[in-house]
Amino acid sequence: MGIIPREAVLFLTGIMIFYMIFSSVEDSLWLTVASIPLFVALPISDSFDTLASWRIIIAVLFLCLFFKKGISLNLVRSAKGRIRIKENLKHYGLEYIILAFLLVGLLSVSVADYKILAVKKLLFLINIFLLFLIARNIVRSEQSIVRLWRAAAVGGVVVIAIALIQFVAALFAPLFLFWQFWADKVIGVFYGQNLSYLLSYSNTWFAYYASNPPTLRLFSIFPDSHSFAMFCILIIPVFLTLALVVENQRKRRIFYWLMAGLAFLGIALSGSRGAWLSVLPVIAVAFYFYLKKLETAFFKKAILSLVIFAVLFLASIGYPPLLYKFQAWQTGTEASSTFSFFERAKSISDIGEISNKGRLEIWGASLKSVAKHPFLGVGLGNYVTVLEQNISAAKKGASAHNLYLDLTSETGIFGGLLLFVLFANIFYTSWLVFRRAKETHFKFYGLLVGLYFLWIAAYSFFDVVLLNDKVLLMLMVVLAALYNIRNIIFNPDKI
Repeated sequence: MGIIPREAVLFLTGIMIFYMIFSSVEDSLWLTVASIPLFVALPISDSFDTLASWRIIIAVLFLCLFFKKGISLNLVRSAKGRIRIKENLKHYGLEYIILAFLLVGLLSVSVADYKILAVKKLLFLINIFLLFLIARNIVRSEQSIVRLWRAAAVGGVVVIAIALIQFVAALFAPLFLFWQFWADKVIGVFYGQNLSYLLSYSNTWFAYYASNPPTLRLFSIFPDSHSFAMFCILIIPVFLTLALVVENQRKRRIFYWLMAGLAFLGIALSGSRGAWLSVLPVIAVAFYFYLKKLETAFFKKAILSLVIFAVLFLASIGYPPLLYKFQAWQTGTEASSTFSFFERAKSISDIGEISNKGRLEIWGASLKSVAKHPFLGVGLGNYVTVLEQNISAAKKGASAHNLYLDLTSETGIFGGLLLFVLFANIFYTSWLVFRRAKETHFKFYGLLVGLYFLWIAAYSFFDVVLLNDKVLLMLMVVLAALYNIRNIIFNPDKI
């Protein structure tokens, strides 16, 4: 906001590190997870101000855990202390899949044209994976899992609160003024001045129409509305599960359902057509198992949440006319009453629409690149070479607009196959937790993670926002809880 110098975040980050060193690792993990949306870019120098503070925080937390308690990838051992390979692959398969993918990414560095980009992306993925390992080692009981959910919920509430502030601000401030304020005062703090400058003249914060004024697409603390929508999809299972945990506490239950509802509304008002379209397979799967009468009480609640999204999505058509009336009130002009969100929704099937046409062309280029470089791709983080662009395009976010094609283009068919195996393992684990857990909140969490991860997997056919740092960090938290629940169910004496 310009109230204190941006350099003050260096001091605040130092305080956080000091706290972590002298506090328990459990409390430090809670603080880290709750802070995910608010991690900032450290202004180390004028030319280097993009280093995210979470990179240092997670590294410090890893070291604190290592020296205070020890850390292990292999938790299942025999009576003689030997590692039981079969049991480890069974209970900790996700870790090995991720390590295999990171190894393929490391090998792809050798063929990358821009090796610095490849190394940076590899270190980025390793840094984030550390949070998963940390949570897996710390969160080993039912109480600690619930506490982890509550920490994640804090971050979710922060994201939703900021989105609500945006919503109100867009009603009373001219959109251009809102645009310049957010790019100048907010984005630079969280992502550095380079992105702040870029977004000051080019961003995806507004939806444009042929016959209507632009409308704001909510994006909260994120650099784009797609990342915001993905984060909301991730946090909804946490809110809904906590509502079940506090079932006997009416006010808290209502609060968590309200937060889930606002997250749904955020997805609708993000204007992300990929998020809108990707919910369809989730609805189909939920209704299929409900009609098959499989654990109907749980599927009934899951379907209720999806119905809430459908209702809020339909209600969101009233947002553009409301915005136009407020804008017209300020300018003294006549307000438009066209339902612009329907216009945007209809554009999903318009192949001639600029965004859709561009995606199809990029997908075609990606497939040609995979055919040309099938084994190690063009190198991790080097998607710019697929489009025959220079390194500056990477800073602007050049991607395949499809997570599967993006990573397969960069790491080859082996990397792409490992991504599918990783996703399949997540679905399988969520199914096991849902079917085998005795505690109702664990069972419900397994169901929700499976359904909403299907939403994420479908969404990933249209974008790569799962690789946004704050989104990916929250995914690590959600998965750490899921996999530790699995271990409690199947291997309680070793967890």
